[in-house]
Amino acid sequence: MSPTFLKNDAKLTAEANAGTPIVQAMSTPKPTHTKAVDPAQAWADDQMISLLNGNSKSSFDDFNPEIAHHYIESWSQPKPGVLAITVKDKNWSKCDLDSLGMNVLDTAGWDNPGLVQVVVSSESGSLVRKSLTNEENKNRKSAIPDSCA
Repeated sequence: MSPTFLKNDAKLTAEANAGTPIVQAMSTPKPTHTKAVDPAQAWADDQMISLLNGNSKSSFDDFNPEIAHHYIESWSQPKPGVLAITVKDKNWSKCDLDSLGMNVLDTAGWDNPGLVQVVVSSESGSLVRKSLTNEENKNRKSAIPDSCA
């Protein structure tokens, strides 16, 4: 059979090619702009993941609604080694926020000497609590914050 046989008959060419996938050239992808990763926020995110993992939780909603952990709204690293956590406004006591700060140090801070201190505040800023330093927390004799005694 002549190699030009199918080229001369459109109907035969269509029948011969039936079921053959049509391959098209891929379009060239356009570059997309990605946000630069903020190293301070990435560090704070890692601390919060350690808090969740250390408490066997997958989200803050998994914590008991009676404790501040359940109401964590945001977190950041305002300066190296300091983790700032904001919780929704409720009638929090110093003990409530100190317990959250101590729990962060007991979980995230235990394996991360870079976590020096935790500052927990209510959303409105009406109550702000600074934890002990990580080193002070590790040397405590009691697992209960002084403000809870």
